[in-house]
Amino acid sequence: MKSIWRRAGALGAGLVGLALGAWAQGGLIKPGIAQTIPLNAYADNWCVIFINGKMVAMDSIDFLPHNQVSVKILPEYPMTIAVLAKDNADPATGLEYGTQIGDAGFILKLGDGTATSAAWKAKNFFKGPLNSDPRNPVVQHTPIPANWYAKDFDDSAWGFATEYTAARVGPDGDYVASDFTTAKFIWTDDLNLDNTVIFRTTVQKPATYVKSWNTTPNLDVSALPAEIGGTTTVLSGGPGGGEFVNLSTRAFVGTADGVLIPGLVIGGTTAKRVLVRAVGPTLTSFGVTGVLADPTLEVFSGMTMVASNDNWSDPAASSLVAIAAANAGAFALPAGSKDSALVLTLAPGAYTFRVAGAGGTTGVALVEVYALP
Repeated sequence: MKSIWRRAGALGAGLVGLALGAWAQGGLIKPGIAQTIPLNAYADNWCVIFINGKMVAMDSIDFLPHNQVSVKILPEYPMTIAVLAKDNADPATGLEYGTQIGDAGFILKLGDGTATSAAWKAKNFFKGPLNSDPRNPVVQHTPIPANWYAKDFDDSAWGFATEYTAARVGPDGDYVASDFTTAKFIWTDDLNLDNTVIFRTTVQKPATYVKSWNTTPNLDVSALPAEIGGTTTVLSGGPGGGEFVNLSTRAFVGTADGVLIPGLVIGGTTAKRVLVRAVGPTLTSFGVTGVLADPTLEVFSGMTMVASNDNWSDPAASSLVAIAAANAGAFALPAGSKDSALVLTLAPGAYTFRVAGAGGTTGVALVEVYALP
């Protein structure tokens, strides 16, 4: 009897085991820390990193000391890596610390062996001072394209990165060379004058990689870039405060609640002169498609509209806007274009800039605010 019972018990245990195995195979399997890989990045001077359209890391220090970013990521192949890197440069002059021409550099290494190299795509969006002339600094700004961080963004027309030695870049701060074996410092072909660069690459699944989980998160962070772009910027006018120079937000402008409304707060006790622009049709000259053909611009203090414009080149203020743009280092708007712009003197307080399409039209627009002397 005992032997029969043991055989029956063993058979029952086997059936339970088969049932549990079938349940595990058909159930939810979550990833754990063991499935993550390290990401190390270092930028001279600052960077933000997206993978498959999601922001995974951002340097928490604006420029000094140089800061190595180290995080863990959960790889999802193929992985599209997109990085926005900035050198410490005045947007109006391209100089750092008032008179110097700086240099730059970026390096990244993942735990799966992915490393920066000349095979990465690279494109510059802010160059200066042109001709390496710090005595008469002139800069060139190119609008950063929408969705540059997305998996399906078309970078086929971009050039490739240029590799630099660590000795040429001169990393300092808490840079740990052993975290970047096989990785190369990269930038464009102009390490000194190119100040804002986007890098992109796509990483295929390693030959030995097997995905061991089948769940996806319920948390939706896909709107994060738009949410970040819609935050309010503070312009400090008080003693010891950081001095605002330029801010910009580019987004799709819809109707009703879908219009574009960035914000600005002027602190301190002193009024500030600003140039505000809503650029639509001129973006086509930078290769942007689906632009807002005729943007309108309204400036509000609370619920009160303090200024508005539709078509910057109307004779009343076009020369003032053109001079202000040249002094601020902004790209020129063609005469007769339907872009909107205003030169304003704003008292301390909170303001919003409402950008919509004339006649209820929709499309991509760029909102810019420049501090003026």
